[in-house]
Amino acid sequence: MRILPAILPGIGAGLRVGATKGREVARGGYLILLFDFETMELKAIISDFLIHGIRSAVPNGVAAKHLSRKSSSTLGVIGSGRIARWATEAVFAVRPIKNVKVYSPNRDHRRDFCRYMERKLGIEVKEFEGAESVVRDSDIVAAATTAKGPVLKGEWLALGSTVISNTPEELDRATVKRAKIVVAIKDEVRHHVPPWQAIADLLSSGELSEADLSLEITDIILGRKVGRTSEEEIISFLNPGCGIYDVAIASYVYPRAQEQGLGISLPP
Repeated sequence: MRILPAILPGIGAGLRVGATKGREVARGGYLILLFDFETMELKAIISDFLIHGIRSAVPNGVAAKHLSRKSSSTLGVIGSGRIARWATEAVFAVRPIKNVKVYSPNRDHRRDFCRYMERKLGIEVKEFEGAESVVRDSDIVAAATTAKGPVLKGEWLALGSTVISNTPEELDRATVKRAKIVVAIKDEVRHHVPPWQAIADLLSSGELSEADLSLEITDIILGRKVGRTSEEEIISFLNPGCGIYDVAIASYVYPRAQEQGLGISLPP
């Protein structure tokens, strides 16, 4: 069972709940329960099958806006599923992306990704047979996979690049050691299940400290701390799933569904 609770003051409270067997989501998927912030009454039960990809990928655009070089024009994508598609759109919305490169192990999936993204973005999207060709020379790299091990190597990263990781086992130790680490929420990264393995290993060996994981992107957005300090700096943004995302998107979807007469009213 996986339960992600959160409260957004003045907006709402809620949780995402579902079950998995290994890495396979049980039939029916995950649900978001949204509660009124003032009364804590249950307002809605929302299937997150469609909105989960958006909820997970939007922080990729936020990270690109605040961490990547403003001139970033080449995006490398590892993965070709729903989150990878939305992540590509999110980055495209905030940076002058002219080239998109993609790799995923399934050739049919990545070709579908190319066709879909070319229609959406109006630019050419190129597929590659390996991750290295995607990562090298990319200004921004977005990894959105279900991999059980690293999908890129730190030695492939160009100076000045920004790496965005959406699941905990995508980065190798070399990437973590080369990059400045910026996190969405530090406690989520530190205590994530499954763990961010490269980070856990480096903490255990003493090559990484808790202080290295203390820079949250909200501090950068609010001007409390500095993000990028040079054009050559490599930055890695860790984007774990967290309940705040679920409450935020459910609070956005719920009133719009009401306005359109969607959904079923349950008896009190």
